[in-house]
Amino acid sequence: MGAGQSKPDLSTKHVFASDTPIQFSQELIDSLQASSETNSTRAKTLELHIQQRVAEELEKIKKHESEALEAIRKKIAEESPSDSSSISPKDLIPGAQNDEEQKRKAQSSQKVQQEIEKLKQQLGQRKTLKELPKEVENARQDVISCLRLNDRKPLDCWKEVEIFKREVRKLEENYVSSVL
Repeated sequence: MGAGQSKPDLSTKHVFASDTPIQFSQELIDSLQASSETNSTRAKTLELHIQQRVAEELEKIKKHESEALEAIRKKIAEESPSDSSSISPKDLIPGAQNDEEQKRKAQSSQKVQQEIEKLKQQLGQRKTLKELPKEVENARQDVISCLRLNDRKPLDCWKEVEIFKREVRKLEENYVSSVL
């Protein structure tokens, strides 16, 4: 244990020497030299192919979604032909509404306004944040000022942080005891 190194020496290189000479045919060498294709052209060709495939898939998805949307529209149209037949063209014109409909809309807007006012009152009745006790606020300010003074060394403020934690703990204990 410990007698040998755990990592192999990086300066030692292993070179494989083949006993058999490697020979390429003259046709292969000529075709490689005659090829105008470089790594960048292959990469561009590949990128164009990928973009084309993505575009095709996107078109398929769009077509599928439009077919699904059309099927849903047809289904809705088949389910509610009686509703659309009861509406007259006169009802579709905004100025042609009768007095009853206008009164009903006015009543519904009044109901909405009443609901809004009711919600505003409920929000106003909710408890607002209470001011912190002086001890907690002083401890908080001490932590803030210490952190500003020791901008690059926040660990120097551990005393102030501990005092702040102690004050918050007291506040929490008082709250829990008042609730229980």
